[in-house]
Amino acid sequence: MWTTLLWILMAYAFAVAAVHAFHIWQKRKDFRRIHYILVTSNHEHQIEWYIRALGLYALITGTNIRLTVVDIDSADDTLGIIERLGRYGNLELSVTTDYSILNHAEHSDIRMIDLRNPHEAGQIPYV
Repeated sequence: MWTTLLWILMAYAFAVAAVHAFHIWQKRKDFRRIHYILVTSNHEHQIEWYIRALGLYALITGTNIRLTVVDIDSADDTLGIIERLGRYGNLELSVTTDYSILNHAEHSDIRMIDLRNPHEAGQIPYV
């Protein structure tokens, strides 16, 4: 009888700890926000992986990520793939072909990654 009661109390304590951990994780998630700007041009073979990697990073770390994809004259299906992904995970995804947004990329909260340079893809977490 006492062992059954002990198991019930342990299960209750575990549930309470899990609820508190989830609350702390959600609270932390609201404070962290990163804005990534990805510059693409004919990246249909890689763009889905890049977006999914950022989504996984956001999910694991509890970070809200705002992702702006600036497409420069893609002749392939890069834009179509991005639009099909829509809202993925903790990502706020937007697409533009307006190059003027790149002038504001020097802001400290913005991380610009120009995918036309193959070495810059390494700045994306989990890639």
